[in-house]
Amino acid sequence: MQDRKLLPAPPANAYLFALAACALATALALPLRDYLNPVNAVMFYLLGVIITAARYGRSASIAASIFAFLSYNFFFTEPYYTFDVDDYKDVLTLLLLLICGIIAGAQTSKLQAERNFFRSKEHNTSVLYAMSNELTATRGRERIIATISRHVAEAFDASVIVWFPQSNIAELREEQAARWAYEHQQPAGLRTPTLPGARGLYVPLSGTTHVLGVLGLTPNHPFSIDEREMIQTFANLAAAALERADIADIAEKNKIEAEGEKLRNALLSAVSHDFRTPLASIKGVISSLLMEDNRMQPEDKKELLASAHGEVARLERIVSNLLEVTLLESGKLTLKKDYYFLPELVGNALKQTEAALQGRQVICHIQPDLPALQVDGLLIEQVLVNLLENAGKYTPADSPVRLHCDGYGGQVKIVIEDKGQGLPAGEEEKIFDAFHTATPNNRKGSGLGLAICRGILQAHGGSIKAENRPEGGAVFTITLPVGAVPIMTEAA
Repeated sequence: MQDRKLLPAPPANAYLFALAACALATALALPLRDYLNPVNAVMFYLLGVIITAARYGRSASIAASIFAFLSYNFFFTEPYYTFDVDDYKDVLTLLLLLICGIIAGAQTSKLQAERNFFRSKEHNTSVLYAMSNELTATRGRERIIATISRHVAEAFDASVIVWFPQSNIAELREEQAARWAYEHQQPAGLRTPTLPGARGLYVPLSGTTHVLGVLGLTPNHPFSIDEREMIQTFANLAAAALERADIADIAEKNKIEAEGEKLRNALLSAVSHDFRTPLASIKGVISSLLMEDNRMQPEDKKELLASAHGEVARLERIVSNLLEVTLLESGKLTLKKDYYFLPELVGNALKQTEAALQGRQVICHIQPDLPALQVDGLLIEQVLVNLLENAGKYTPADSPVRLHCDGYGGQVKIVIEDKGQGLPAGEEEKIFDAFHTATPNNRKGSGLGLAICRGILQAHGGSIKAENRPEGGAVFTITLPVGAVPIMTEAA
């Protein structure tokens, strides 16, 4: 703290300073003895007494008063250079010098102590205020502990630890003091009735329901009573911050558990709905084949097997979607990038969705001379397949689908439009959340397709957005960065 340099020095230094102050007063006043009223010389000595009191306190000021009394008697009362006094008036002057010196020194020492006290209070209050502000903005238990330790060390010029039951202190006595303070909820250690031989003072950090830990301070100077009270104030603030951190951790844990439970429920709902229909169809096909195998025409058998094959493919896509959502959520999706031309990707996607878009007119326009994209081709194809299948699933059977591709500013934009009912108001962003469907009462999917699309595009540094067309229907807009331009080399 900034005022510790004004604390009392060792007695020898204090008394030497008092003697030096009187010697200096004598040296200044003695050459003027023949020109000054002897009473005026008293002021030199009073000044020395006051300076000594301001610097070293009451005991040094009393010593300075005695030295001043003797010096004035020896040098300024007749007969000079003896301790005899001829005039009774000089006796009164000497006594007044001694009394005034003692009173002035005592008052100056008192004022200096009060000034030190209020400066200490002001400093500790400012540190406490700074600590409170920083703790309010600090998150995380470890960061809060670091903030507490730094501010308490600054306020009390001490080594600081925040001890918890699972912590260990190298010195056994310090460990015992900290544990006793924690278990009995009372200070222990330095200058306390419990284990006073410890080097540190250990104060419990008491929360509203239990003790959170212990604040330990090993001082570089003895603590005063006022500092002991201020330490308790710092401990209370530290306990409140740690309790807030614990409550935040519990709330975050409960939130994660609630979100996990919500995700599990959504997953079970999606799986139970989407698995039930294809499994029922496959079971029906197998039952029919088992019961009617000998009487069934080859064409009918082939049709049933084709139906079962389609349902198996549907199940495979559902499982694949679930796995990809898991990879996207965990950040473990690995991109296998290569250079692809957009017409190739669009053509493959249209080929895979022929069944979903059967009977529809697909109007496709791709800007000529688009650069090659550095992407994971299979994943980008899956994005296009998911969007085209949605267009076939949620729009009338005779409505057309438009696909438009162009490039601008180092990016490629792919727009897929349909003429269906469009998106419900306010659902334009929510439809990209996992397990969210725009038609929950007439569910046609697991709600994973668009979530996978967004995750794949974000992994590529791209984006996707959904809007309603003014004339009706929905429009999905994909943007992808072109990436590095491949270096063309001539064949040897």
